[in-house]
Amino acid sequence: MNSLFYEGLAEGDNKKLLSVPKSDIHNHSTKGCRRKWLEEKTGQRFAEPPERFDGLAGMQEWFTETIKPYCSGREGIILRWEGAFAEARRNNITRLAMNFGAAEIDLVGGMDIFENLISSFHQKNCPNTVFEPEITYISLCDIELEAGKMDQYLSSGFFRSIDVCGGEGIKPFETYLPLYRKAEDYHLVKKMHVGETGSADDVRRAVEVLNLDEVHHGINASGSEEVMRFLADNRIQLNVCPSSNVMLGYASDYKDHPIRLLYENGVRVTINTDDLLIFDSSIENEYLLLYQSGTLNAEQLNEIRKNGLL
Repeated sequence: MNSLFYEGLAEGDNKKLLSVPKSDIHNHSTKGCRRKWLEEKTGQRFAEPPERFDGLAGMQEWFTETIKPYCSGREGIILRWEGAFAEARRNNITRLAMNFGAAEIDLVGGMDIFENLISSFHQKNCPNTVFEPEITYISLCDIELEAGKMDQYLSSGFFRSIDVCGGEGIKPFETYLPLYRKAEDYHLVKKMHVGETGSADDVRRAVEVLNLDEVHHGINASGSEEVMRFLADNRIQLNVCPSSNVMLGYASDYKDHPIRLLYENGVRVTINTDDLLIFDSSIENEYLLLYQSGTLNAEQLNEIRKNGLL
């Protein structure tokens, strides 16, 4: 598979890259399908995303106005979940970590119905994929209220990890401790969106305060050699999403994307899609973009690919 991956990069051959085993472990489930797949299912043509969004708020506004009206509510969410697993099949994703919000679980009818739905999509589309469901909370949520409800979502053992997303600097990291302590009771892998807009120091503090195992994004850790050394020494993995970073304006371009500096400083990184439905770059294309931009060479990208499979 190594040689096929190298050939795919050198030749710009997406078919070869599609056939190579890959991971996607930073994937927002309701935005994890391809736009083309959703168009076929809905009969609706969606506008292509702009080259750049006006930050996270601009991205959300575009999604809400352009795509969500045609696939909203319970049925819309279920359809987009199905599409995310269809993409895992198409792209030979052999390890998939996908996040789900508690409100989404409630919307479809609670944990039993949710588990049956997601398990059926997994088995139908990619039964051999190692699937790691992730429960996610919005940074603005009522933390005490949500922590008090977590047992109903976690007691079955379905979830493998926890994440907090939806904007940085909303509340002090310590505020989220009730969520992460409950996650520890259930032996979940602890993750958080941090260091995309926040500083390198924010990344380190989040890891130390919440005892994180991984960080979603974390690219601004590249601004501090000390923080990068801390992450490398403690084997804290950063789940990076290059197109997301570039299109939101958090990285200047692919050529100078911070993933190169992180990699060169020994930080363990993976490459992921974040929101495929919005950024329109599936996982094989993320590798190709970084290769063609000269950000990382084929051997480095292959090492990162294999990191994600572990």
